[in-house]
Amino acid sequence: MDTKLVNYKLPVDLIEQIEGLSTGNKTALVVGLLKQAIHLRAVSEEIRIDMYEAAKKSRVNLGLDFSVSELRSLIDGLHI
Repeated sequence: MDTKLVNYKLPVDLIEQIEGLSTGNKTALVVGLLKQAIHLRAVSEEIRIDMYEAAKKSRVNLGLDFSVSELRSLIDGLHI
């Protein structure tokens, strides 16, 4: 994999959270987080709505112990 050194100004609290996620290779962690975010952001609005509706209907049957608003926050988290 080709690499390029780039500097970004990130909020200190975000950097601290990233550093707290791993004691190993921070670069690998950040690359993994970025790949994950890219894939999550690729989920279309239609799919997010379908996921929300399906989970809302079946959350009791699945034994999911959280509110509809928490469910919505989780699904909306795909596009933060």
